[in-house]
Amino acid sequence: MILIEFDEIGEATIVWCGSHDEYEVTFKNNKKTIERWLIKKGLIN
Repeated sequence: MILIEFDEIGEATIVWCGSHDEYEVTFKNNKKTIERWLIKKGLIN
């Protein structure tokens, strides 16, 4: 699995990548956990 961010000029940055098992450990299959992770990394407000 991979999370890619595209900026306003179309450049891509890989924010996170890993196996499905790593995704479940990191994000717990939960949208709120993903949101908190993104906020902590400064990627969203």
